[in-house]
Amino acid sequence: MQKVALLFTFIIFLTSSASASVLDNRRTRQLKNDLEAARLAVRNAVNLAEDTDESRKRINALRDNERKLSGYFNDSVFKYRKDLWLISLDILKKQYDVYNDRLYLKMPIDTMAMVLKGQQLLGKMLSFDSLEVGKSYRKKHSQLLAPYHGNLLKGGIYCMAHEKWKEAWNCLDLYLDSRRQPLFSDIKFDSANDDFAAFLAVMCAKSLDSLSLMMKYSEEAIKYSPRREYTLQLLAEAWKLFTPQKMYLYYLQEGFKFYPQSTYFFPRLIDYYTSHGKNDEAMLYIDRALKMDPRNQLFLLAKHSVLMSQKKYDEALEYGVTLLRDNPDQAIPNYNVGYIYYLRALDALKNYNRSYRERQKDAQEEYRKCLPYIERYRKLMPNDRERWYPILYEVYYNLNMGKKFDSLL
Repeated sequence: MQKVALLFTFIIFLTSSASASVLDNRRTRQLKNDLEAARLAVRNAVNLAEDTDESRKRINALRDNERKLSGYFNDSVFKYRKDLWLISLDILKKQYDVYNDRLYLKMPIDTMAMVLKGQQLLGKMLSFDSLEVGKSYRKKHSQLLAPYHGNLLKGGIYCMAHEKWKEAWNCLDLYLDSRRQPLFSDIKFDSANDDFAAFLAVMCAKSLDSLSLMMKYSEEAIKYSPRREYTLQLLAEAWKLFTPQKMYLYYLQEGFKFYPQSTYFFPRLIDYYTSHGKNDEAMLYIDRALKMDPRNQLFLLAKHSVLMSQKKYDEALEYGVTLLRDNPDQAIPNYNVGYIYYLRALDALKNYNRSYRERQKDAQEEYRKCLPYIERYRKLMPNDRERWYPILYEVYYNLNMGKKFDSLL
């Protein structure tokens, strides 16, 4: 029985092999016929820029043959055949040239279709070049495609204008990445627009909500100085929710380096350090900023706030008064300055080295200094009762301000 089973297995194997061989032969003959039909379509592809029935018929023949041949690339038996690749590339180029010719003749064209066909042609050429069979055609194909390379940037801009973000990304990615590929290793492209293209690529990636795509050309995008501030801001925001926030901090630092007076980078950088208990690091950036602009209200407020959190009240008072001298209606400095005087009043009452009368006199002097700041804070922030009420209660009471004291009750 075992011998019979082995015999049947062998017969099935032979039958399967024979069937596969027959199928491959049939498929090979079909490919031969399709290649011949494709070559004929390419030979007939003349005067395609003309808008006639005949030209449309020839263009449709190219498209039909392109579709037929595309199926063979999914078959491992045929996808490395040089003749298949070359005729497929010829077909794509013929179609792309139609758009270019009509554009040159100022004829109406489907711009999006032109962009997509350009992507397809260059992508196919790069794929062919990556194969061993394609390397011998590298010089010819690179010279053939080099004049069209700049169209990818124009195509990306066009797609962005129509909010076709994926198509725009593909154009810009090909524009930037293809020049790094071996196919164009001998071509000296003009790099003047590279940083601009990288910036656009980051914009597209942001619209596609893809951090990995944003990072692909982030370094080049930052070099595009006209929009560097916005690029750094986009990258910082993209990393903000990630833990740890190493990259978020990095882009805030880079942003501060280039744009120290930006209302985006500096406040967030200080907030990052203070929220992580790193007040000394925050103060380093604040002092660096103040050296550049000693009267900047944002920098002074940051210095004042960090000094308050460090309980360095004497220094905080100095910066608070400076801030209010330029702008008396700032809520936080008003509260902080008033609070510091309030704390001084409490300290005076606890100074038991002095007599009760002297302590009261010293405390009242500090309460009087506190009063205008907390009253102004109350006016600016009437709903923040939990802050101003207990201080005003103490001040009015200790200064014997009966009517004002009664108004709080």
